[in-house]
Amino acid sequence: MIIGFIGAGVMARALSKGLVEGGVVSTTGLICSAPTQEDGQPYLDAFPGARWTASNEEVVRQSDLTVLAIKPQVFIKAISDLLEVSSGKLFLSLMAGITLEQICEGLHPTARVVRSMPNTPMQIGTGASVYACGPNVTKDDLALVNRVLSSAGKAWPVEEEQINAVTALSGSGPAYVFHFIDALIRGGIEVGLPEKLSRDLAMQTVLGSAQLAAQSTLSPMELATQVKSPKGTTLAGCAVLEENDVLNQLMSRCLAAAKNRAEELARGET
Repeated sequence: MIIGFIGAGVMARALSKGLVEGGVVSTTGLICSAPTQEDGQPYLDAFPGARWTASNEEVVRQSDLTVLAIKPQVFIKAISDLLEVSSGKLFLSLMAGITLEQICEGLHPTARVVRSMPNTPMQIGTGASVYACGPNVTKDDLALVNRVLSSAGKAWPVEEEQINAVTALSGSGPAYVFHFIDALIRGGIEVGLPEKLSRDLAMQTVLGSAQLAAQSTLSPMELATQVKSPKGTTLAGCAVLEENDVLNQLMSRCLAAAKNRAEELARGET
């Protein structure tokens, strides 16, 4: 099997790592395109035996599955030469905000297109991805896409109209979590902890809490209640988070803004 990537950036390398480590494909079964070999060199360094080309058309021609791992702003230019070569070919899009209809408009009518939304923890094999299929896509195609995305984490099938909301939650979500971790570290320093200790404690606390929540049958708020002793320190701290429902309102605004931006990208707004 040959899997090609139009785009050779962080997400292309993250997914390729999962594919190789998961035994889906060998490094010699990878090909990427980037404007210059210098742009593609980090990909080639990461996967000895992989190939680079400046031609997106060549990637599609050689690949059993072509992954569109490019920024949505360059999408139209990137697929401008693919109309004929995409006949009967399978594509997996990682682009935020670009719809199946928009992708299919630039490809051959017989092309098979699956739209997905991964996230950056894919870099360490713990990604959260969803995918939705377009016209012509077969059950075997979806099985391959699921295997590809699951090689770098977990994957779920969804309806396309859900993807912009998914983008706001899990696609952008790692950045929200990183902001929280940074705030936790800064807070620890402000109450008197050395920077390294504050960082180590914050990291392990977030990691352990996420793993506990994932493995527990209790809801996150039920788990929080277990930590809140009457008149205790946790109750005092959480009272600040819960004041005027500020945390829930903040996250609602955050996700709404991200979803709105995904919709703007779909409308071609830069």
